Amino acid sequence: MTFLNPTDSLRNLTSAMGKKEKFSYINVPKSSIVALSKNSENPFPANFAKNIISSLKNNDKRIMKAISHTLVSDIENGRHFKIGLNKNFEYYYSNVFEYFYLNNKDAYNSVIDFYIRNTPKVIVTLHDKKLAQRHFGFDTHIINVPYNNYHEKLDSVYSELAEMEKEVDYCLLDCGVFGLALMNKMWDNLNMSIIDTGKTLSLSKAAFHNSTNER
Repeated sequence: MTFLNPTDSLRNLTSAMGKKEKFSYINVPKSSIVALSKNSENPFPANFAKNIISSLKNNDKRIMKAISHTLVSDIENGRHFKIGLNKNFEYYYSNVFEYFYLNNKDAYNSVIDFYIRNTPKVIVTLHDKKLAQRHFGFDTHIINVPYNNYHEKLDSVYSELAEMEKEVDYCLLDCGVFGLALMNKMWDNLNMSIIDTGKTLSLSKAAFHNSTNER
C-alpha cells in the first residue's frame, strides 16, 4: 500500500482544489473502525454504520481516504479488507489540516486563503457560526450538528446540503465520524467537493482563547 506523508498529501489535495472536477478528502478515524467491530462496546446504529461502510468501500479515484499511521499495519495485514480498506490502494495522511496548522502555520494559512476562503462553501460543524466564519470566511454557510444524537441527523443535514448545491463548490466537514457517514449520501448525489478539515476549528478556538487571556 502507499501511505502519503503530510507534504505529499497536501500537494495532491491542493492539486485537486485547483481543478474543476469534484473530489473528496475524508478522514477515517480509528475510532470509527473500532465502533464497526462486532465486539464494540459502543457500536453505531445500523443505518449510520451502513453509511460509513459504504463510504469506506467507495473506491472512486477522486476520493482521498486519510488514515492515521496506527491503521497502516492493520490494512497491510488485511484486517479491514471487508469494510473497504484494501492494502492495494493509496492512503493520505490523516488530519493534514491539523498537521500544518500545528507545524507550518504559514503553509496552512496560504492554503486556506488561496483555495478556501474565497470559494463558495458550506461547513458542517460542531462549532458555532462565529468561530467557523472567522476562520474560513464570513460568507461561509453553516450547518450545525449537535454533539448529542448526531447519528439521527444524517438525513436532515443531507437535505440542507441538497438545497445549497447550486450555491457552493465545497462542503467542509468539521464533525468527526459524522462526516465519514455523510460522505456516502453526498458523493453520488450532490455536485460539491468534500473537504474534511479535522479538528482545526478546535485548535483555532483554543488559540484564540489563549491569545485573549494573554492580553
